[in-house]
Amino acid sequence: MIEIKCVNEGSIAGELGLQVGDQVVSVNNNPIHDEIDFRFYVAEAKIDLLVHRKFEQIVFEIEKEHNEDLGIDLADMKMKACGNNCIFCFVYQNPRGMRKALYFKDEDYRFSFLYGHYVTLTTVSQTDLDRIVNQQLSPLYISVHATEENIRRLLLGIKRDDHLLEKIDFLVKGNIELHAQIVLCPGINDGKIFDQTVNDLKTYFPGVRSIAIVPVGLTRHRERLYELRLHTVKELQEMIDYTNKLRKKLKTELSSYYVYLADEFFIKAKTGLPGSDYYDEFYQIENGVGEFTDMIDNFEKNLHLLPSAIEHPCKISWVTGTLAAENLEKHIISKLNKIKNLEIELIPVKNDFYGHAIEVSGLLVGQDIYAQLKDGALGDYIFLPPRVLNHDGLFLDDWSVNQLKDALGVQVHVYKESLVKIGEVLDQISVKRSMKNGIKK
Repeated sequence: MIEIKCVNEGSIAGELGLQVGDQVVSVNNNPIHDEIDFRFYVAEAKIDLLVHRKFEQIVFEIEKEHNEDLGIDLADMKMKACGNNCIFCFVYQNPRGMRKALYFKDEDYRFSFLYGHYVTLTTVSQTDLDRIVNQQLSPLYISVHATEENIRRLLLGIKRDDHLLEKIDFLVKGNIELHAQIVLCPGINDGKIFDQTVNDLKTYFPGVRSIAIVPVGLTRHRERLYELRLHTVKELQEMIDYTNKLRKKLKTELSSYYVYLADEFFIKAKTGLPGSDYYDEFYQIENGVGEFTDMIDNFEKNLHLLPSAIEHPCKISWVTGTLAAENLEKHIISKLNKIKNLEIELIPVKNDFYGHAIEVSGLLVGQDIYAQLKDGALGDYIFLPPRVLNHDGLFLDDWSVNQLKDALGVQVHVYKESLVKIGEVLDQISVKRSMKNGIKK
């Protein structure tokens, strides 16, 4: 059963008298375990909805349009935990004393379908696989890392063969689209192991539609963990050259480049970002594969929407991680600074909390931002990238935006809008500043 937490006014459910707190037992005699079950079975035009209410069970016979929404929200699904012990798992690289949620490892194919989370498939049962195919939970995002059995066991910290390729074969034959990820660890799953992984996966193309290659990330908190190291600049450059040759062969063979390096390879190797044609359909952009190129391209296409000036003078301190700084300054900030009355200072913040090898904006913490901004001339606003905060508005170290604002004495704006709307945002901010300072229009 799954509980109803909201009934929308004027909806089918509202008219039928369904109530918050009712528990959905089944739809057309199919047991409902979670929201995905519910979505799948209520798509039919005629349904019998069995609901448990206090001490009774009620059947609602419903006729509606196919795929018409009933108008109810169900209780959030409880995420399944991961039983692997991946040697590069970021959870193990958190320091002590952080909030409990940051030590939870998830491994849930349902969240892969809904939100693009990566799963290893180590613990999926045949029942799970049957459900994925029957309900067409596609696409899914799979952490493969290696297909060679012993290396995969090492990387995932498991002691048995998890029959990955058999599971992939079953899913692909069931018309499920898969996108694979390889976290590349120097000296472990590169070289011949990498070649084997690509060769194994490409036999399932287009079922396995893409492979993203991400360099391993290591924090300074790795006491008693498996000994790993970062790629050297030379190794990053060599991987770019090697995969470029491989991609040409794959393009001829599959009509797809198939293998895509994460942005981090190009930025740290200082080779310059590839163009948009490198990424085909940007299959794994949320994994940092083509994200910078796509952002820059969209900004360039919409440059004509930028105002030539904003109404009132405004200085903004724009916070970023060190990885993004050079491209942000070159392609975006330098052009925004051409707007009259606007001054933007880009401030790359080093990650002292996790270590300087961690350079992405999403892993910045409040205390590092404060420490590195507190003595500067910050101007009127601080801009923060959206990924630094969780759904509760907290940084990873539990600092809040208000705490940062109070500590620095400057208004903080979490930049969630598309960059194409930057002109509107800046103008609104400059007007708010002028009103606060008593400046009349």
